[in-house]
Amino acid sequence: MENRQKLSVLFVDDEPAVLRMLPRLLADLQEQWRMDVAESAEKGLEMMARAPFDVLVTDLKMPGMSGQDFLKVVKDLYPMCTRIVYSSYSDQQTVLGCVGLVHQFLPKPCPKEWLEAAIQRTAIIRALVADPAMQESISKMERVLSMPSLYLQLVRQLHSVETPIADIAATVAQDVGMTAQVLRIVNSASFGLTRPTASLVEAIGFLGIDTVKYLVLAIGIFSQFETQRLGGLTVATLWQHSVRAAQAAKLIAQCESAKRELVEDALAAGLLHDLGKLVLASSFPESYEEACRNAVRRNVEWHVAEKRLLGVNHAEVGGYILGLWGLPLSVVEAVAYHHFPNRSKQTEFSALTAVHAANVLVLAEGGSSGGVPPPQVDRAYLTKIGRANALESWKLELAAAPARP
Repeated sequence: MENRQKLSVLFVDDEPAVLRMLPRLLADLQEQWRMDVAESAEKGLEMMARAPFDVLVTDLKMPGMSGQDFLKVVKDLYPMCTRIVYSSYSDQQTVLGCVGLVHQFLPKPCPKEWLEAAIQRTAIIRALVADPAMQESISKMERVLSMPSLYLQLVRQLHSVETPIADIAATVAQDVGMTAQVLRIVNSASFGLTRPTASLVEAIGFLGIDTVKYLVLAIGIFSQFETQRLGGLTVATLWQHSVRAAQAAKLIAQCESAKRELVEDALAAGLLHDLGKLVLASSFPESYEEACRNAVRRNVEWHVAEKRLLGVNHAEVGGYILGLWGLPLSVVEAVAYHHFPNRSKQTEFSALTAVHAANVLVLAEGGSSGGVPPPQVDRAYLTKIGRANALESWKLELAAAPARP
């Protein structure tokens, strides 16, 4: 493989020992990656000016230009570069000041597997959106969207070996509105609580920390768009559909006796599967409104009209952004392919299956959406994974589930 085909990674840190250690730690990946080091932010910018890098891994606390200022410049000059913070810096205000600048945050030190997965994910998500012009367009759109700061706090907490549920609950409780939203969703009948609860500790203990983390992520994302013009979309309607799709995806996964991790991924992807609609509609409100009109006029699905007019669709945009943010690849794939699951190489039931089916069945409950035809199930895909006849049973399960609030 030629160097130009390799994933190019730049490590920036003022500690020489760290710069010597990182390439050695990842030496077995030298055939796949081109790795360079810089001992300061200023030196890093010089190197980036000479040759583009796919991934930047940087410390925050450095003499001269700070890591935060460095990230601001990189984001403006090189929006296509995935930005990962690898730092032991514990000042919460500094870390939260990087919200909107950082795609992923890793503690220093961390297991080799975490660092390797964070970097490798960049190559995988770019395969989802292969056209370089499309990648650049999506990277610029991402400027309208920031990773919610409360979610970032939770991610940092969960990087600890063991974080008590009470500490997680205390973090969520810092935001009264977020707490109310989480409890409202948790108490909905289809989430399975045997009795209502007003306790975050109890809710987190029942649902699991990862599920609550994804609820915080989704609620935080949607709240960013409440006052924006969205090309004919409304946040409230999209949120209602996303919650219903998440509940349905969770139930479908449970019907398949899936492991807890798969059930959690299905719920997370259900909550986030239409993230790309928010990004497209807020970035291009006039064009998105025109795409909506075209969908009605030509009787085609949303994603078809989006692709024809904007060159990307909401599934691709959502999957790409969530991949940059470091969400599990199973969630990224479920979001990116939820309209065309047969593009996936999966050959068995997965979070993608649950979200694809949930989206189809939930939208079918209400017929067309604003005159746009609802999505159709991909029967070739269901046959490929051995679930050709499962849709009707899933539909019956959803119909029998407790009424949602």
